[in-house]
Amino acid sequence: MFYIWLSSIRMILLLIHLIHYTEAKRRIRWDCFDCQMGPQYADQMKCQVGGIRRSLLNVELNLLAELDKIKTYIKISNRFKSTSPYRKFFDITFDGCKVISDMVQGTMVSNMFNAVVKSSNQPRKCPVKEGTIYYHNISIEDALPMFVPTAQLFIQVDFYSRRQLYLNVSLRGEITEK
Repeated sequence: MFYIWLSSIRMILLLIHLIHYTEAKRRIRWDCFDCQMGPQYADQMKCQVGGIRRSLLNVELNLLAELDKIKTYIKISNRFKSTSPYRKFFDITFDGCKVISDMVQGTMVSNMFNAVVKSSNQPRKCPVKEGTIYYHNISIEDALPMFVPTAQLFIQVDFYSRRQLYLNVSLRGEITEK
């Protein structure tokens, strides 16, 4: 009888631990946000970190040329100690036009995409016409899955149109537990 009681207590404690673990949130603090765009593609470009905790990203630019094909490369690197080098955690290349027009809702990628474009005027299909494009208060904290470890991050995103690099975005920051 004692063993059944002890096993029940252990199960309850395990459930409490699991519930607490799944409710843990991740926070991001960005230290550096750099955008480089070819002058033939855009001018008046601003990339800034904002928010009280430096967790929000803002981008504004005046697109000078229509983009009918967008190839995107994303590389995410992390490190767990500031003295160690960054190591590639994940990288992917994809057709940006397909992503913005054929997004399957409910996936991790769609959650990240929706977090980025929530407060923007980004077109939802190609071609992307010339003119002012903005992204205000981008926050991906709520879209971060729990399996993402607490670590320092370095994110590089390259955008190509017809095999020519037109935009490079670099982010450096840190993921912590709330």
